[in-house]
Amino acid sequence: MTRPLTWDWAESFAAPADEVRTVPETTWSTAPSVFRPAGEEPEAEEPEAEELGEEGESGEVELAEWELAASPVEEEAFPSGVTLSPATGATGKDQEHWDPNGTGLPLLATGSAVRSRRLAPNFTVGELVSSGGRAAEVARISPALVRCLQAVRDRVGKPVTVSSGYRSWARNVELYRGRGQTPTKSRHCSGQAADISVAGMSGLDLAKALLDACGRDVAVGIGATYAHVDVRGTWARWSYASGDAARRDIAAIDAHRAGAPAKPAPAPGRVYGPPAPGAAPPSAGSLRARIVEVAQREPARWGTRTETDPAMTAVLQEYYRAVPDVPLPSASDLQSGSWQSGHPWSAVFISWVMRQAGAGPSFVYSTAHRVYVAAAKKNAEAGDTANPFWAYPVEKITPDLGDLVCADREGSAGCGGVTYATIDNGTAWPTHCDVVTSVDRAARRITAIGGNVGDRVKVKSFDLDAQGFLLPQQPGERCRMFAVVKVRDGTATQRELEDTELEEEALARAVRLNSSYSGARGWPGHRAAAGLLGGASPTSRVFAQTVARWQRRRGLTPDGVVGPDTGEEVSRVLGGVGHPPSEPPG
Repeated sequence: MTRPLTWDWAESFAAPADEVRTVPETTWSTAPSVFRPAGEEPEAEEPEAEELGEEGESGEVELAEWELAASPVEEEAFPSGVTLSPATGATGKDQEHWDPNGTGLPLLATGSAVRSRRLAPNFTVGELVSSGGRAAEVARISPALVRCLQAVRDRVGKPVTVSSGYRSWARNVELYRGRGQTPTKSRHCSGQAADISVAGMSGLDLAKALLDACGRDVAVGIGATYAHVDVRGTWARWSYASGDAARRDIAAIDAHRAGAPAKPAPAPGRVYGPPAPGAAPPSAGSLRARIVEVAQREPARWGTRTETDPAMTAVLQEYYRAVPDVPLPSASDLQSGSWQSGHPWSAVFISWVMRQAGAGPSFVYSTAHRVYVAAAKKNAEAGDTANPFWAYPVEKITPDLGDLVCADREGSAGCGGVTYATIDNGTAWPTHCDVVTSVDRAARRITAIGGNVGDRVKVKSFDLDAQGFLLPQQPGERCRMFAVVKVRDGTATQRELEDTELEEEALARAVRLNSSYSGARGWPGHRAAAGLLGGASPTSRVFAQTVARWQRRRGLTPDGVVGPDTGEEVSRVLGGVGHPPSEPPG
């Protein structure tokens, strides 16, 4: 998608000068591809203690919190490798952050600055520290709970909405006493519990999936459309229904648990722990989805081990086999720090990911990132629609899942100085690229996985601007981002899924600008686009929506406006008809 030009030669003509809108900040992530708060955790009612286990919680309280959250808003290490700083708070008995279950989990600093950080591929800090729509400044978060939630997300293959994570003891008391009830020693107060839902799944089916994904020694509470899970380490279950309905829930979950394995198997296509070298590549899904899947399993394969660890020698040799005509390094080479310092393997890793994902001959496999970036740039400039890899400058395209984000690399003499314009000029530019594995436009952040990062495969994060474009100068980095290698595999990107149609404000803007382009500006490129796309009047709402859909298919910003960037693409398709002016008029 192409960034709108910094000057808009029709907008300046058609819109009032004071028509400026800002993008509201969000306190934490609400992107559709990640767990999102939607209410507070459901914990059990207490009609029959022998059925409900030790922690029977009020269904009224849980549902009330669920409704409140329906409109979202050193150190403990987590599966993503992220650590959170310790925090202080009143933790004595019955004080604000009392741990009623004595788990020993520390209080962590979870303010707005860290809530968009990923604790797992599909899970943010903000989601784990919010309850009933309120996010806690300090909280407990169990890494075991994070692993369980990610495991169930992988198993069901759909977004998991977290309605309640950490709930302070003070908040717990407030909720129960407000309903004339005695507070329970909720596992939420200990950072061990979450209430979750998945579109299209009943609470009972979700509870079964939790057992399959997280093992038999978890606690589950069964609601009509949601489930409570906590990682207390022992089995417990209850139902939020009553009478016969509750008894049916309990009988069904007990029967399912009897057939569930003691230790869950990985979800299909996922690897948790070091797989054998040469693990089979995924066979299903789009090319973009397969690239993400392959990349996501590698950080767990490495853990904290680094490149010279003998345990990783076979893995590195597996990576090198993906690059043709490169001698396979010996074990002694790979275990030598001096050899490794002269042989960076980050491009080798990217090549392996692409080969495992089934990119075939479309990708140029190399030990140097500049080689495949230059090839992708050539594809884009030639309009080679048969090849899915096209490179763009960072200011022209928004990164999406499976894309590569590429940066200049720092050496002994500072940054190399590569740009998109010079990547293919024959210079041996030092560069580095990572695979985008999650996109959170609300939080203006993406995560990506790269090789030879800290001498291993590691997850990184990058900042976006308000429009979703990668910031060329990332905070804390000396060298600049210069390119995005787009995977154009014909499937809908995350942004396309989020932006299926223009909303009313954007639609009105598109109609106004199209009218300006075709009328007052008299630009032939607009009339050429109208002829190409056909249909309704080129200044109508239907036409603007048609343009937006066409722009999505062509990899342009889907704003519904036939402006200079869209005009260039139209000109390419039509062989030079209606090319836009090279500079702004007037």
